[in-house]
Amino acid sequence: MKTKLLIKACLLFILLTGCGKDGGGAAGLFFPNFSNLWSSSRGTLFQFLPTATNVSKGDFTGDEDGNTFTGSFNNLDIQFTFSSGAENGVKYTGQFVKDSDPLTMKVKGTNNVELTIVKN
Repeated sequence: MKTKLLIKACLLFILLTGCGKDGGGAAGLFFPNFSNLWSSSRGTLFQFLPTATNVSKGDFTGDEDGNTFTGSFNNLDIQFTFSSGAENGVKYTGQFVKDSDPLTMKVKGTNNVELTIVKN
């Protein structure tokens, strides 16, 4: 009886915590792993600093080669707006690419610039 209860508890834990190294989650939720630097398709480096980790929805600050931005994410959706640099005021919206390895996001700016950003 105790063995069956332990097995059920373990299965429930696995279902709730998800699996995989990036973006695991419960009930279809996506928990992005923002650690490390990210390389963009325009040859720059991005850094994302979320206010909380292991969450499917939240806010972050960051920079692209010193140009700062703030943004938010909700499951696979992501958006950020630059607050300094040449793209001050430009808002990028897009999504994480589901099941990508390495973790990848594709975004498009209000200036019609499309970026692919890949976790290093």
